[in-house]
Amino acid sequence: MKVRFSLFFLLIFSFACERENNPPQAQFTCSPSIGNVKTIFDLDASASIDPDGLKTLLTYRWDVNCDGKWDMDFGPWKFFNCSFQVPGIYGVRLEVKDSFGAISSYVYTVIVDSLHSITDPRDGQVYPVVKIGSYWWFARNLNIGKKLEASEQLANNGVIEKYIYPGSDSDNLYGGLYTWDEAMAGEIIEGTTGICPPGWHIPSNNDWKNMLSVFRNESPPRAFSYKISNVRFVPDQTVIHDNYLQAGAVWRLLRETGSTGFDVIPVGFRDPDGVFGYKDYHFPGKTASFWTSSSYGNSRIRVRMYANGTSDGDVFKFADNPEFAFSIRCVKESL
Repeated sequence: MKVRFSLFFLLIFSFACERENNPPQAQFTCSPSIGNVKTIFDLDASASIDPDGLKTLLTYRWDVNCDGKWDMDFGPWKFFNCSFQVPGIYGVRLEVKDSFGAISSYVYTVIVDSLHSITDPRDGQVYPVVKIGSYWWFARNLNIGKKLEASEQLANNGVIEKYIYPGSDSDNLYGGLYTWDEAMAGEIIEGTTGICPPGWHIPSNNDWKNMLSVFRNESPPRAFSYKISNVRFVPDQTVIHDNYLQAGAVWRLLRETGSTGFDVIPVGFRDPDGVFGYKDYHFPGKTASFWTSSSYGNSRIRVRMYANGTSDGDVFKFADNPEFAFSIRCVKESL
């Protein structure tokens, strides 16, 4: 009888001392989080933990397309890499299993762009991009933000706000018009991200100069007294696109349907008095103006393009009042 009681109490004691297993916590990072069809994404599950302190016994498996078809069975696959051949938004799933068979999972969203377009992760808008010289440029005006009426003033409230030039724009090609401060998101440093998507930035004066230098000739055929920068951009004769030495050659390259793919549409601007305009002061034709992130004293530098028709126009740089609302093109060094 004494032996039976001893065994009974021993079993009770064993059950009381047995700890309940806590499931693992799956976690991983993806670098980069946004890429294109040539990007190799590196996945790292080192951040996964086992609350019971048995992390070395964890095993891993990955489902790259998040379709329930695992790319491998559970094993020591803490690190993994993958690529995607088709642009889109993909879910990558990780499952982590501990030594007691408990499983947890984690899903990460990866954005995969083509080499000719990018997706803004903030609002899902897709922008075509084009490489001119050594940099990649938006081939459409930035269009993020809350629309305001022309008579309204932009507020310093942490919300991106924009004006929209009136007119028929079913394809949303006009984009937004932004004051300099709004475009820079309150920053004053050249090349800052501003309101561009992550990894992109507001082009500086030098960024624009480098892009336009692809078409530049050091001996322009004519000069204008109303230029501020003293630089007139005309194409380099080694670039086979157009009749370079004629007036308006750069405009023909950069306009919508131009051979560079930059696709400038003259959408006008909003002046500090809350009035939309399409002619730039006394210059002829319709205007497309783009803020740079550069300053000149109390003024800010913009690049102005005007169209005097489908084949005639020009490109200049000016220092102007930062309260004007102009278009934005974003730029980055590589995709």
